[in-house]
Amino acid sequence: MALLLAGTIAAVGCTADDDAPPAGPRPATGAPGAEPEHAHPVLAFVQPQKRTVMLADAAGRTWRAARTGAAPPTKVVWSPDARRLAWLDEESSGGTGEIHIYDVATGKPYSQACPCHGLGFLGEDLATLAADGSSLALFPPGFPAEPARRVPLSAGRGAYARLAAGGPADVVVFAPLPEGPGVTRGQGTLAAIDRRGTVRELLPAKRPSTFTDALRSPDGKALAWGTADSGGACWTRSTLLTHSGRTATDPVRNLPDDLPFRRALIGDRQRTVSSFAWAGDGVTVTYGPLQSCQVLGPDRFVSYYVRDGTRTFLGTGMLGIALGADGRVARLAGDASSLGLTRAPSGVADFTGTLTLTSSDRNHTLAQGVSAFTFTPAESAAARRPAAAPQPPAPAVTSVDDHGKHLPDAVIRLARRIEEAAVRGDTAGLVALCGTCGAGVHEWIRGEDGPAAVLRAIRTHPGRNGAEGLMYPGLSSCVDEPGQDITCTPQQLRDVALLGARPDESHVDYGGVVYNTWGGGLVKVPLLFRTDAKGEALWTGLAAG
Repeated sequence: MALLLAGTIAAVGCTADDDAPPAGPRPATGAPGAEPEHAHPVLAFVQPQKRTVMLADAAGRTWRAARTGAAPPTKVVWSPDARRLAWLDEESSGGTGEIHIYDVATGKPYSQACPCHGLGFLGEDLATLAADGSSLALFPPGFPAEPARRVPLSAGRGAYARLAAGGPADVVVFAPLPEGPGVTRGQGTLAAIDRRGTVRELLPAKRPSTFTDALRSPDGKALAWGTADSGGACWTRSTLLTHSGRTATDPVRNLPDDLPFRRALIGDRQRTVSSFAWAGDGVTVTYGPLQSCQVLGPDRFVSYYVRDGTRTFLGTGMLGIALGADGRVARLAGDASSLGLTRAPSGVADFTGTLTLTSSDRNHTLAQGVSAFTFTPAESAAARRPAAAPQPPAPAVTSVDDHGKHLPDAVIRLARRIEEAAVRGDTAGLVALCGTCGAGVHEWIRGEDGPAAVLRAIRTHPGRNGAEGLMYPGLSSCVDEPGQDITCTPQQLRDVALLGARPDESHVDYGGVVYNTWGGGLVKVPLLFRTDAKGEALWTGLAAG
């Protein structure tokens, strides 16, 4: 493979994309107004279904850089001066085995056959790793007029290694290790490789890491990457790690444990890092569910800014967020319908959404169907520490049932009266509201935990309970797995978090996590409601005493 790569580089047979817009003025989309600042893009993004790589300027005006092949890139990388943008079609992913370089000044993309794995800029040279892991290929700023060259490595990385991130003086390469004593599935080594081919290990001996993707900090020193610790296809836990960039040091785990993260139910068993980006000296990161294995919902995607061991909550409902210069913020938001997020077509991307750019205190919608996006290095380097977003609102009575259908107004009014009395600890008021209940129920309401238990229940989503009317909470058992007969709805998942229900360890009929309101957590008290002939809602008591 090394000889084939050397021959390919020597040939320098690059081609321009015939379907790409010509150099000079190009059609603009996004924000209205003057022509885009073609010489000064601040953001690049990918629309996989349209098979395009797009650019945007600081005013939110967009234009097409190039079309992609049948396998759109999952990642695009900027040169340090933002004069070039590059992406890769790897043969192993169904692509054509080509490297693509877009020249911002001329507006022309070039394509070059390349049996290689991964991309990153080594200084101003675009670098990639030979498919057999034995050498780097460096594409200089003058490419294709200036030929690429091959750099043999002092120690080969193997055929499954890939270049993960660039830097001013070296690039980072991940190399998987064979499973065996001390090495579990997907673990491997991380090494920094300079332009002489010298290999420098970044992790301590016998402490490998799993790996999804990596990014270098704007100053080229620190490193961030996502893990993928797996116990099977639907039992993967991803965590953002940061590393000083010094030799053989352990990385730092950046895993939240605040209220929004706990509510997302993406903790110990299943979670993904859906996006991360450097922002000055910190990193923005979004955690979310596994795309094909868990129920999707906006509240399950939780974003943070991490710096010096401190995490700043940035909000929920975003598939990703990145920070730029002058307060610019790029956000990728998914479909926030009551049925949860829309899945991307198979083979296109894990998630796609609507990309917006906040610039000069104005919000610009750049495009829909976006999977990946990245600010230029200068934008990322100039990002400031963001202010924390407000915490999610406290639990309150809902207006929909456990499947998202609107409740009768009379039910909502009664539920709010019950909530107000329970908050005050007003047992007499609760007994009056449960006027048709039996003496045993009244006695229970007056008990030590009565108002608190009623309050927990009345803030959940009720379920339709046949002739009995409605029951708070509606959840009895559900599975966090798509396509099942008891798949959790987004409303039920909210109630699982609110009630503190724990996974049912004994349930083996489903592949996903099963939650049972009767197993563990706080005591759940089902409240029964019905509507009389006049349309008035009545609290008729407890389903279980």
